[in-house]
Amino acid sequence: MSRTAKVFTLSDNDLTTLNQLVTKGKAAVRKINRARILLLSHQKQSPVQISTLLGLSVATVYNVRNRYTQEHLERSLTEKARPGQPRKVTPTVEAQITSIACSEAPDGSVRWTTSLINERLIKLDIQIHDESVRLVLKKANLSHGSRSNGVSGR
Repeated sequence: MSRTAKVFTLSDNDLTTLNQLVTKGKAAVRKINRARILLLSHQKQSPVQISTLLGLSVATVYNVRNRYTQEHLERSLTEKARPGQPRKVTPTVEAQITSIACSEAPDGSVRWTTSLINERLIKLDIQIHDESVRLVLKKANLSHGSRSNGVSGR
């Protein structure tokens, strides 16, 4: 079942803003494509024609048009926030890794290794991968292979 496109008109102010955005071409391609969708919709082009002309899906055309009618121009041109997975290595975890790496190595070891640091983190109820520990040490410019308290020469 196909959707029927509602009559779509832009305000004079929005029309001017969109024309400037498209002609300057200084914005991101996705933003310019959204502006073009709105301009072509204003010119009475059907969503199917717009999708074919711009090489976008029909759903994208409908989504941009709906966002314009519900949330106005600026929200229809910008990206929606994408939640994604939260970071596992927070600044607090980074600080704990750094403090462990800068402390005395455990008994029976000459120096801290990523595995030893990770074992200590597990005791603190922090679950991350050895590679994440290595990247934190690299970011902090620490060398867990150094014998002088784990701090590399800077």
